[in-house]
Parts: sequence; C-alpha cells; structure tokens
Amino acid sequence: MNLNSHFNLQRCIGCLAMVYSFLACSSPSTDQANKSASQKELSPQEVSEYLIEQNRAVIEAEFKAIREFVDSSGIAFNGLGNGMYVANVGGHGHTQIDTGQVVKVYSRIMNLYGETYMDGIHQDIRVLRDNDAIWGLQEALIRAHLGDSLICVIPASLAHGVSGDFGDIPPLTSLVYYLRILQ
Repeated sequence: MNLNSHFNLQRCIGCLAMVYSFLACSSPSTDQANKSASQKELSPQEVSEYLIEQNRAVIEAEFKAIREFVDSSGIAFNGLGNGMYVANVGGHGHTQIDTGQVVKVYSRIMNLYGETYMDGIHQDIRVLRDNDAIWGLQEALIRAHLGDSLICVIPASLAHGVSGDFGDIPPLTSLVYYLRILQ
C-alpha cells in the first residue's frame, strides 16, 4: 500500500469515527427498539475510549507519513517538537522577525504527496496576530528572519485540522509550505 492510499484510509477511519460518535450520541427510542438483544450497546465511557483510540491511530499514521517525507527528502529539517519540521533552504536573513510584525511572504502549498493546492500566493501576515494564517505558518515565521526561504512540513492539527479550508485543502491534510519571506 503506498503512502497516499494509506493516508486516505486513515482519513476514512477518522470520518467513520466521527459518524460513529454522532450515531452513538444520538439514541432515539426507535433505534433502541429496533436493536436486537444480541447487540451490545456501548457505554459512554466505551465510546469515548474507542474514539480516543481511533484519533491516536490517525495522528500516529500522520506523524509516520510526515517522518517518511522528511527522511526521504534529503533536506536537513529541524523538528519543532510539535509534529512540525522546518528547513531553511536559502536567504539566511539577519533581521529576526518579531511578534506582531507584518511580513510579506510568497508561498506554494502542497500536500506530502506533491499535490499543489496553492501556488504563487503573496500575503501580508502579522506574526502571531493574524487570524487568517494557520498556526503552523505562524510558528515558522516567529523563528525566521527576513529574507529566509523555508520549507515547512505542517501537521493537520497546526494547519486546517478536521475541517480543511472549505475550498482547496481537504480535511486532515498535512501541508508542505515552500515559503519565501520577502524584505
């Protein structure tokens, strides 16, 4: 099984867990009347434990896919301890970016498998103060310098999460940002 189909399988498991949670939490009397005596109803604690187990499996699979991407890239990434990896691949500016500073960035956004979601995006971002920028991008910027060129591998939890961006980026998608911080 290749990484793409493996990751899609994990997405399906996550979606099924959400549907199961919804169905387990809603228990109309007609559903209970239709259940056979042989079916065991899960207690709220069992449902909770099942969902936690499924969420852990999805997160572990995502981190494994990210780690495989980083290891196979041949690029010297630095782990930030939150599942995110950043590599400075050029520029090496001298002026550290400060909290609240507005920086101009040029970016290309892809998934771990090379599918491009956005290309040639120019943005002005107020570092750690911009509600429109994903948290992973904010994390990378606060550690960067003006003029840096970065490759950022961002897990879904620091990107668009379980909802996606309701447009181009699907739910539970790890992102690779190719980022140039302009002067």
